[in-house]
Amino acid sequence: MPVPQARFNELLKDIEPSPTTVGRASGGHNGVREHLATQKDFKSKFQYAFLSGSYARDTSIRPGTVDGVQEKPDVDIIVVTNFTNQDTPDAVLKAVCKALENGGDGYIVERINRRSVRLETWQADMDIVPVYELASGGYMIADRESGTWKFTNPPMHSQWSAERNETYGGRFKPLVKMFKWWRRINPSGKRPKGFVLEVLVGRHAPLGVTHYGEAFAQTLENIYATHGQNAELGFKPQIWDPADGSNDILSKVTVAQWQAFIEKVRIYAGIARRAQEADDMEEASRQWRRVFGDRFKWTANAAKSVKTATLASAPAVGGYTFPNNMAAPVSSKPRAFA
Repeated sequence: MPVPQARFNELLKDIEPSPTTVGRASGGHNGVREHLATQKDFKSKFQYAFLSGSYARDTSIRPGTVDGVQEKPDVDIIVVTNFTNQDTPDAVLKAVCKALENGGDGYIVERINRRSVRLETWQADMDIVPVYELASGGYMIADRESGTWKFTNPPMHSQWSAERNETYGGRFKPLVKMFKWWRRINPSGKRPKGFVLEVLVGRHAPLGVTHYGEAFAQTLENIYATHGQNAELGFKPQIWDPADGSNDILSKVTVAQWQAFIEKVRIYAGIARRAQEADDMEEASRQWRRVFGDRFKWTANAAKSVKTATLASAPAVGGYTFPNNMAAPVSSKPRAFA
């Protein structure tokens, strides 16, 4: 007995970044871009900047909470420069760091990463990524570890994500957010991370299923059916970047991390299926709360709700009641982040 679509729409609305989070993130990345564009020793290198990552693709979810403190939004800023492959990646990243710090009058840099400069401000945590643009399309990114420039194409990721969302009738991005939320509630380790999860949903979510619960259950089932047996044997697949057919997006995921992730997929595919096939609404709700945590709202059975209402002297507070039949699917799209 599927839980009504309304419960999933409520979850999606709840896990969206709040207006306060969005406002702070916007203030943070706009400030960094304006700062770099006007720095005396860097403005001649600065061409333009744009956002990348889940923030740009509208697939981010509300920041998590650690020890009662809410984390900040994580934003990737691509800074297009006129550096070339004659410039060493280490020197380029240090130049970006110097411009951000501005002799002690600018930002406090947290660290220089392999391909970015990390800022942690009160508004947002940001990775500033220097690249140069190719005349043939795409960008080259400075890779400090290898000392070389690597091909990348973040706008192609955004285009791919938008096209998948259109193909799925607007349900792809909500499913990605549900997938990320499930992963946060039921972690198996540090990796795989956000974009890998998006690509897995894009490959394995069912096209014609409009009920989010059923679509989520089938997505997990399809992932396990495709990768479960090989993971048990100790094999990790190669999954190619939609923007670069030579880049394996699982390259940073270890076999042990992949096996742990696939085992979580197996377990929760079973729980999601039990939720979809439960005989009463309360059992279905209980199973879905195992998948998505206690932010997934409870739905009581209609008969029990009527009895409770008859005996009670005042209306119940909190929770929801629905008849034991599934409501018509609602194609409500959660509001956009950016």
